[in-house]
Amino acid sequence: MSNGTNKANDPSLNTIPPCLEPLQSQSTDGSVATPQTKAYLQPEASVNGGTQLNLHFHHSERSRLCTEASSELFDKNNPRIRRDIIRIIAQYLDSQGFTSTKVTLYDEANVKQQHENNYISDVVRLRAAILDGEWGEVDRICSSSYLKDKKHILYNVYKQQYLELIEDNESQKAFATLTKHLKPLEAQQSFQGEFRDLCYLLTTKSIQDAPAFRNWDGIASSREKLAEYLQHILEFEIVGRESEQQHLMPNRLITLFRQAVAYQIESCQYHSEAIPLVPTLLTDYAPVVVPNTERHTFIGHLGNIKCTAYVGQHGRHVASGSSDNTIRIWDTETSECVATLRGHTARIWDICVDRSGSTLVSASGDCTVKIWDIRDLHKPQCITTVASENSSGDVYSVSMNPLESHIIMAGYDRTIRLYDRVTGRIVQTFHGHELSVAQAVSNPLGNLIISGSKDQTIRFWDIMSGTCVKSLRSHLGE
Repeated sequence: MSNGTNKANDPSLNTIPPCLEPLQSQSTDGSVATPQTKAYLQPEASVNGGTQLNLHFHHSERSRLCTEASSELFDKNNPRIRRDIIRIIAQYLDSQGFTSTKVTLYDEANVKQQHENNYISDVVRLRAAILDGEWGEVDRICSSSYLKDKKHILYNVYKQQYLELIEDNESQKAFATLTKHLKPLEAQQSFQGEFRDLCYLLTTKSIQDAPAFRNWDGIASSREKLAEYLQHILEFEIVGRESEQQHLMPNRLITLFRQAVAYQIESCQYHSEAIPLVPTLLTDYAPVVVPNTERHTFIGHLGNIKCTAYVGQHGRHVASGSSDNTIRIWDTETSECVATLRGHTARIWDICVDRSGSTLVSASGDCTVKIWDIRDLHKPQCITTVASENSSGDVYSVSMNPLESHIIMAGYDRTIRLYDRVTGRIVQTFHGHELSVAQAVSNPLGNLIISGSKDQTIRFWDIMSGTCVKSLRSHLGE
């Protein structure tokens, strides 16, 4: 590669950002001390164009005690929750003078309310018809538009009808019910193998011969259990309506937003003395902080440190790659090295970690990219080594696309490669740079790759076709 200069001899590419610069201090006898990686506290924040707030470090263990905002907190599809949200939004619209919008919201909500009322009425009629054994009426109710989407109800009703036909030795009618009604609803079975046993009943002498129905105790008892199941559904729907009678506190939407912002501030790792003024609700609160106070120094590498990356989203661990051919993972609370990843035969130029903190990818001067499983930090393992047949020279950059399904790698040979983690092969290459590529990353949408090269250009590549769609040449240097 006569047009490129090897990165190992390029001082500009050996530069480390000041906040994570490895220190090589000389002792009194002239020897060089062990390289260090420093971690800094971030106690100052720039707010509203220059106002300084003193920030206090928030121990990460305390942050982890905060309840995670997950889908397990409440069911967004719960009818009661949905009605509560509509009431809260309508209250806010009314307080802001959007009366017409509020009326439109309630008009649309009332249409759905009428649909739900008809649904409840059908369930009441269905329950009575099942207890009376009026299966003609049951079929008419189940064919109504209000029950056609309630597949779990339909499955249990048709299962009861099928079992009664089996009990009465009506094999032909039972088979018709099985194929017409139960087969399309097979996914609603109560447990794995239930539908199989329903089919098996066509060949048995009694219902109790099928393993899933050994506890069958007759038609009357089974009808009562199904009626009880429908009664629970009714109670769930009716209790949900009670929320409409509850008093709605004033400014409920604003109160919930304030509680959400307070949670974000509390779970943040840095706290200011004064209560911060949040400028927007479109993004989560995070102080803009500037490192200026050293908290830890991580000592252990035997060569200068080329790259660092956080492991996972909580910041409990940080990884560093070095010229000593190793990657080390450090505990940010204790500054201890908890894992050392060995396998590369040349310096580590770049590393990246997925959002879950389970996979680390490293790029090295040995012309390879390695994928490491770091879920167990006590036993990290290299699970894949990527080495392109046509690649020569150091790999300088490695990153993941937004879905973390592909790895983007680039380096001395002026080529960018896209590696598919599922198929385990390189699925696209990007050619066009005249000198070595220092870095290549994906845009947030994942449809473009942006690369920076020593040829003084930034190029934008279409990820599907592999063509360069734009090139910027405003830089005067590398």
